[in-house]
Amino acid sequence: MDHAVTLPRPSTPIADPDYAKAVLDALASHICVLDQRGLIVAVNRAWRRFALENGAPPDYSDIGRNYLQVCQSSTDAEEAEASLFTRGVRAVLERRSAVFELEYPCHSPTERRWFLGRVTPLEVAGGGAVVSHLDITERKLVELELARLAATDPLTELPNRRFVMELVQGELERVQRFGGVAALVLLDLDRFKAVNDTYGHGVGDEALRAVARVCTAALRRSDVVGRLGGEEFLVCLPGADASAAVRIAEKLRAAVAGCALATDHGPLRLTASFGVAELLPSDRKVDDAMARADRALYTAKDLGRNRVVRARGGDRMAD
Repeated sequence: MDHAVTLPRPSTPIADPDYAKAVLDALASHICVLDQRGLIVAVNRAWRRFALENGAPPDYSDIGRNYLQVCQSSTDAEEAEASLFTRGVRAVLERRSAVFELEYPCHSPTERRWFLGRVTPLEVAGGGAVVSHLDITERKLVELELARLAATDPLTELPNRRFVMELVQGELERVQRFGGVAALVLLDLDRFKAVNDTYGHGVGDEALRAVARVCTAALRRSDVVGRLGGEEFLVCLPGADASAAVRIAEKLRAAVAGCALATDHGPLRLTASFGVAELLPSDRKVDDAMARADRALYTAKDLGRNRVVRARGGDRMAD
């Protein structure tokens, strides 16, 4: 017995122009259809609405407009992405690429936005391509927040060990390749175990947050302080030689010493010891400079704490 099922024919043929337009308008992505020359053949409602809401010229979406010229008319801030996207569109139109995708920022005066631009070929006689722009802002913001959390110390909200060490590594590579100067500072809070034992870990945590705040406020815009762990912090100082680094460390020392926390046992005053080391072209790795700074730091502890010690060359120290 023949059990073949006869499907009903659609009431509206797909070739109907109004039907095709309705399909395009139902899509959330901003859609533009191009012919083989890059001229606009059709756009959907989302494309037109986005153009209108973002102050595009009245003829931005006109049929027959050259989309490649539209890309090239982007602002200076968008020039790099626009140029790359234009090359991608050309590659697809000329069949040198099967598909092209680009994630790019498209911020407005009131919000941060990101889009995924995608160009796919039209498999019809004469060629052409479909250009779509999908709003991926929500996903991008989640990615950025996850990246921020991965690079941030949760207690102090400073950069964490991995992040600040990568910054120092980048500075060392710059010094080795191009010359110039850079330095790092290690700081360790004095007698911090006694703070936790006497006042409790809640006060200890607040002390760490206070140190993070005063150090951030005391640094230059180009400098970065991060928390290595416990009561130890690392400062990356691009463009600072050893003398400049010592001056900055003294400023940090004074800032920490001037920090007083209110506690149930009265005001708590903090001090810290500092080790300063310049990044040297001869350093094989960041650990070499870190070791010099660490030795200088413990010399500062041995000399009575609450002071800055600079490492000169290998192990020689200078107060």
